[in-house]
Amino acid sequence: MNQENLQAEFPNFEQLVATEKLQYMHSFAKSSTIATVLAPILCIPLYWKTTDNLLINAWFALMAVVVIGRFFLIKKIDLKANVQTNLLLLNIALGAVTFVWGIGWFIFVDTADPANYLIYQIISLTILFVGMVGYCVSWKSFTYFVLPLKLPELLFIVTHYEFIFWPIPIGSMVAFYLAIKMAMLFSQSWEKSFSLRLKNDAMIDQLVAEKNASIAANVAKSEFIATASHDLRQPMQSINIFVDMIDAKNLPEYENRVFARMRNSIAVLNNMFNTLLDISKLDSGVSPRNIEFSIAQLAHDLEVGFSDLCKEKNLSFTVKHQNIFAKGDPQLLEQILRNLLFNAVQYTDTGSIVVAFDSEQGQLKFSVKDSGHGIPAEDLPVIFKEFFRSEHSRSHHDGLGLGLSIVNRIVQKIGGECTVNSELGVGSLFTIQTRYPVTQGNALLKNRVGSQTAIHGSAEPTALIDEVLHSSVGVNLGIIENDYSLKNAYAQYFTRAGYSVYLIPHDENEFTEYLAELPELHFILSDFRLGERNGIFFIQKLREEFNEEIPACIVTADTSPQHLQLFDKLNIQVLYKPIDIQSIEAFIAKSLPPKQKL
Repeated sequence: MNQENLQAEFPNFEQLVATEKLQYMHSFAKSSTIATVLAPILCIPLYWKTTDNLLINAWFALMAVVVIGRFFLIKKIDLKANVQTNLLLLNIALGAVTFVWGIGWFIFVDTADPANYLIYQIISLTILFVGMVGYCVSWKSFTYFVLPLKLPELLFIVTHYEFIFWPIPIGSMVAFYLAIKMAMLFSQSWEKSFSLRLKNDAMIDQLVAEKNASIAANVAKSEFIATASHDLRQPMQSINIFVDMIDAKNLPEYENRVFARMRNSIAVLNNMFNTLLDISKLDSGVSPRNIEFSIAQLAHDLEVGFSDLCKEKNLSFTVKHQNIFAKGDPQLLEQILRNLLFNAVQYTDTGSIVVAFDSEQGQLKFSVKDSGHGIPAEDLPVIFKEFFRSEHSRSHHDGLGLGLSIVNRIVQKIGGECTVNSELGVGSLFTIQTRYPVTQGNALLKNRVGSQTAIHGSAEPTALIDEVLHSSVGVNLGIIENDYSLKNAYAQYFTRAGYSVYLIPHDENEFTEYLAELPELHFILSDFRLGERNGIFFIQKLREEFNEEIPACIVTADTSPQHLQLFDKLNIQVLYKPIDIQSIEAFIAKSLPPKQKL
């Protein structure tokens, strides 16, 4: 990198270099102060007997003055002040000391004793090499250091040429030249190294800034999705409930067809909202659970949830499984299957969809196969990217392009592997190999795991729930909801279903007064956002009032990651809007204590 490029990229490069050099040399100069004091003292035993007392005393006095001066000059240096002024102070301090050592040639070296000459030559070379260690980062400062040492030596050689053994001074002068040359080369090399460090620091700062911007953008995206999702889910929940309350059999034929199309459009919207919910759950960072669950129960829930969708398109739907159990997170597994199946139903017009569960090397493996449109070979490497939708099917179907991205993220979260085989016009096969250990089922384990699935599994109605859907008689249901239309929809539906419905105020003062007239509740259905207080607050107050752990569920449109973590931490049952009213009723039926199930 040449000087012009450096100046263009770092306009203050010279200032930065000078400051860095000053810091290094200043640190070395301070650390070598003791050596500067001790070195002259070591000359006493070498030259005291062979040197005139007056001269040696004068030399020691002068050395003491410059060493003290060096100490105060170095101490005066302020690294935050002007760099050039500080460099000048440092150079004067260095040069003054070495100049006194240079004078020593005329004080200590006896022309009649070659040994004195050799000893002082060694001292001079030692000082030279010590200076190279500390000051060659700046060849100018090194020159200030070494010239006052070597010029007196050169003068001594010239004035005593008849005494000198020439190979020694020639070698000394060559060492002097090479030291200057090496200092210049090292100084340039150091500047290049420093420029690379500056570039690396700038790149790291840029990467950190980009990372922070990326994190901020991701947080903003999650917050936007959560906020937008909440504001859209609220009215959608009311629409779902009122639509569910309409009996299509009572409509004329034409209105019935229009109503069927409207329900299909609502189902597409619900699917999109569920996709956004899956993204929020993954962004929340909740750790996967590790519980035993029944593959047969999961297969049954899939059949219940997707049979009607497939029937509407005249598709054959089959779930193949064995009586096996797996240990892992059934909710994440269900999310994978739900997204794969929605994709399969959406992109299959005729034929069949087959889900198969199997065990490979003691671990759960499952696949979803369809006879749909298939995926072009050029799209296979990018189908798991967020918002990707293939051009050959974009105009035929609605969606956000997030389903397979969610599948991929969950598969990675559970440490699994997903493979895809697809052929245009023939269909696609998605195979998921998990790390969930598999065991053969037995009656005892099935009963135990079945109870877990009832609590944590799908909210879709099952055969078990169908048996208790008529348990609403005599059930006191408390509803806390601040959306007027949604509260009325709940009240109409559950009253018609036989529940004794109590609309509990969400204002804290009105809530306290209402408690005096409220009978014992069997279930609490609440929204999360209720103004100044949230649903958790009112549920806890009701439980404290009746001194009983009343079954409760929060039905919310809030999908922000921090709230997802809060619900998981408090072990609160949560359903997410929009959800059909039958699923809510099925959930209530599962959660009621045995005495309420007739």
